[in-house]
Amino acid sequence: MIKNKGITAIAFSFLVIAISFAVVATSGNQITEDKTNLWQHPIFQTPDLRVVSIPFSQQPQLGKLIDQCIDIVDVNDSKVTAHINNIELEWLYESGFKPEILFENVSKMNRWMCDPELLHVFHSYAQMTNELQNIVNVYPGIANLYNLGSSVQNRTIWGLKITNNPDIEENEPEVRICGCHHGDELMSVELPLLLAWYLVENYASDPYIKYLVDNREIWIIPMVNPDGREHVTRYNANGVDINRDYGYMWRDKQSSSPSPFSQPETQVIRDHALDNNFVLSLSFHTSGDIVNYIWNYKGQPVPDHDVVSHLSQQYGSHNGYWVVEGYDWYQTCGDTNDFSYGCRGGMDWTIEVQNSNIPQAWDFNRDAMIEIIDAADMGLTGIVTDAYSGDPIAATVWVEEVYWPCFTDPKVGDYHRVLLPETYIIHYQANGYEEEVLIVEVTDSDEPTVLDVSLIPGNNSYAYQITWCNFKDPYTYPNNFQNNPTEAISALGYPDNIFASTGVGGTIVLDMGKETKILDLDGKPDFKIFEGDDTKDGYHVYVSSEWDGPWTYIGLSVGTSEFDLADVEIKHAQYIKIVDDSDGDPYETNPGVDIDAIQNLATANANKPPERPEAPSGSTEGTAGVEYDFTTGTVDPEGDDILYMFDWGDSTFSQWLGPYDSGDTVTASHIWDEKGDYIIKVKAKDQYGKESPWSDPLPITMPKDKTINPFTIFLEQLMERFPILEQILQLIYVYLG
Repeated sequence: MIKNKGITAIAFSFLVIAISFAVVATSGNQITEDKTNLWQHPIFQTPDLRVVSIPFSQQPQLGKLIDQCIDIVDVNDSKVTAHINNIELEWLYESGFKPEILFENVSKMNRWMCDPELLHVFHSYAQMTNELQNIVNVYPGIANLYNLGSSVQNRTIWGLKITNNPDIEENEPEVRICGCHHGDELMSVELPLLLAWYLVENYASDPYIKYLVDNREIWIIPMVNPDGREHVTRYNANGVDINRDYGYMWRDKQSSSPSPFSQPETQVIRDHALDNNFVLSLSFHTSGDIVNYIWNYKGQPVPDHDVVSHLSQQYGSHNGYWVVEGYDWYQTCGDTNDFSYGCRGGMDWTIEVQNSNIPQAWDFNRDAMIEIIDAADMGLTGIVTDAYSGDPIAATVWVEEVYWPCFTDPKVGDYHRVLLPETYIIHYQANGYEEEVLIVEVTDSDEPTVLDVSLIPGNNSYAYQITWCNFKDPYTYPNNFQNNPTEAISALGYPDNIFASTGVGGTIVLDMGKETKILDLDGKPDFKIFEGDDTKDGYHVYVSSEWDGPWTYIGLSVGTSEFDLADVEIKHAQYIKIVDDSDGDPYETNPGVDIDAIQNLATANANKPPERPEAPSGSTEGTAGVEYDFTTGTVDPEGDDILYMFDWGDSTFSQWLGPYDSGDTVTASHIWDEKGDYIIKVKAKDQYGKESPWSDPLPITMPKDKTINPFTIFLEQLMERFPILEQILQLIYVYLG
């Protein structure tokens, strides 16, 4: 049963709006503006969508409205509240619906038409920009303002970063707070702004707030859709509902969006999410009192359902909001929440709040927002680095018990995986490295469990992340992918017989990784698509160097297949698009092509360096001034000749010694001139210059100097002049035993 949280509550709330907005005393929220041209505001100059209530008696009727791209604002019991235009109104009547017109336009519903002064209680784009700039000017040590990109009409989309070192990327969990995906949802701007002021103003006086700011990177984006806010309309300047434009399970039948991430505003949020691994996010909307959690496109629970439900209930405990999985409210595709989790592994909520009485809305949400920021470090955290260089790497962290990826920040190497207390099996994977599997117990404490991991270089390279996808579902509402429980992320990583089924005619686009893009190998295939399931399915393959094309068609294939970029005269590609050939039964289990993995053969088939040499073998204690021998060895995967270089630990190195045959034992010698402790290492390279990592070290200590005897010096000089003497002395030593 869907709870009744709809238009009735909105209507009653606006009866008291004039009193509620008389004074807004919250710090940092003062507004001043010339109101002489108020009636020239676009909301009063352009026609607006009608607000209607549409009764429905059966679930398929709701699905018909969704498939028709009706702009649904709310669903409660057996009624839909929607914004519609004249053409859609005509379609409703022709399709047998009986819509009731509640308001002739949104401005009338919100009483802006009859009392335009109410608009000035909320921040305009210019006022919001001024507020953000004021925060940075007053609190430069903990706040920085970034231009994230521009809207359709070239307005800057601002991102405010609040942390103790806002100019530096640190090992800290990142949290994102967004507002105003829909330009007429004015309260959604106010709560992020108020949160920003609250954090900076209480930093010096509240130890708890100081702790959060010092140990988190908090991003606040109050206006995702500044053009829509300026025109007080739900849509952006292209007439697109941008909260249906995101690429995860984007659906062409449920959106005015022409393609995934088609709008500059969603591209800004996408790019920002790729640069910052947000652990938890909140996206504010109106009107209602709802905590809406993932998934929105289907009713099957996310693998992280337990912790998502826990945090959702925690948020709702502060305000009595209705806590609901998005699909159980009403289905949407291509929204922010599903993109955040589906493509980037971050947990994201839609918080529906009232559209009036700013102080009350702030009071209802303040502590809940703070607790979400706090929760960003619960569970498991650490840094993933290269085992030899110590450099941070772009890795993927998988938890077997809640099978969903978490990405490291390649600039720092840190990861933050929100988990409830339990024992987990963790898989650490990265392109160009061997997988590491560890067991860890996450404890119930105020501090996260820390597990740093170093990965050994290898030649594995597979699809890194989901760029966008559109899985086809043949059912009418409630179309819940009943016959396709697979997840898009199953196409990532190694072949493991866990696959992503696209549905008949579905599409998936995968990113192979910026540093591990596919390169054309002369005379060899460059990448391999592993197709799972027992049935071989047909699919079309495209490649591109950019996520949105242009795409080069590779061809049609069936089952597991290898592909060569040379066939289409392409030198490199980072993105692979796979489209099911539509030749199948949409109602079978796991319909469409089943993508298990995509392997970068260019990396796997490339010339490999010699294996890591054995640690040098020899003395671990000696005398300064005396020469000592050390041995080592290794093999080359291709059997190439090998050269060796020794690091003697005293700031000197040997020359490249060799070449030697693969597998040979090699000996080198060295004299240390001074007493001390030294570390000896060795590395190898093949005849093509591919170098191995350094070996494990061998410590050696020189506790004393070589004793100098005048007779010995005289004897050594004599033997240098007359080499026959050395041979005579050796014979004497042998004779004397």
